[in-house]
Amino acid sequence: MRHSFKLNDDVHALWLSRRAGKYLLDIDGAVHAVALDSDGQQLVVDGAATDALVAIDGNTVHVHLDGRHFELRYLEPVELHAGDHGAAADDVATAPMPGVVVAVHTTTGARVSRGDTLVVIESMKLETAIKAWRDGTVETVHVTEGRTFERSAPLVTFAPEAKS
Repeated sequence: MRHSFKLNDDVHALWLSRRAGKYLLDIDGAVHAVALDSDGQQLVVDGAATDALVAIDGNTVHVHLDGRHFELRYLEPVELHAGDHGAAADDVATAPMPGVVVAVHTTTGARVSRGDTLVVIESMKLETAIKAWRDGTVETVHVTEGRTFERSAPLVTFAPEAKS
């Protein structure tokens, strides 16, 4: 699976793999051998070493390289692709962690109120109720009882709110 990162205003598709003891980074189709020393102070790209400092803060990776600062932000698949189907990211309830669906309390077309339980999930033996974050109409229920899912998987999509 490719992962998408935003660097400045540009979105780049990345894939990191390991072959013959080396990491290969595929950035938009260009493949580079990469390594980062254990203390995150030196970055080696295609055999050329450069002093670097890398820090990770949630979905953001900060890289200080050659006196310049780069901020790469991991784009969750739902955030990246929500607009592709006419749904805004604010209209999609996503899984906060991987798990399994314990119960589904809504259906497509149902009117729900803020605070209504939509789906109950279980992860690491803890049940979590996914609740409606606003009043609205359920456009799609993406899961069924007993189905497993990964972090950030779409669970329920609301119909877009009417603009006034």
